[in-house]
Amino acid sequence: MWVKMMNENYRIRLPRWAELPEIDLYLEQMLSLLEKWMGESFYCEGKKLMTKTMVNNYVKQHVINPPVNKRYDRLSVASLFSVCILKTVYRMDDITKLIHLALEVNEPEISYDRFCDAVEQAVRTVFSGETFPGREDLTEAQYLLRVVAQSFACTSYARASYLSKV
Repeated sequence: MWVKMMNENYRIRLPRWAELPEIDLYLEQMLSLLEKWMGESFYCEGKKLMTKTMVNNYVKQHVINPPVNKRYDRLSVASLFSVCILKTVYRMDDITKLIHLALEVNEPEISYDRFCDAVEQAVRTVFSGETFPGREDLTEAQYLLRVVAQSFACTSYARASYLSKV
């Protein structure tokens, strides 16, 4: 699925906010960007994780901002990367709540970069067999982000190690 074996470690690399295009993108450009970054992981069980129809539905459901002059902003692109990851574990209404919560807590670029960091760390932890650190002095929002990332990593591990072989 998403996670690939690299140098005997499972890793995922997500683009950070600064790596996303500064210009607004048409729908096809946005989908091409997602596919470019995700490579073969853009497909799950032979199906695309994101299509034009899905994007249109996410706009209608207020998951992402509507396009302006048929172009999507950087926040919409970042949100779609997040949706691609989260939809493997969560329902769309839960994803919408999680994205909106993240945007209430911090600026979009901070929330998105923290999400990327959390997902990458969770995947490294789960696939290496390490244990997750404790709650420490995390805020409720920070702890929620960690748990969300861990749920993705755990699901990915189950699919990669066992469920895909059954």
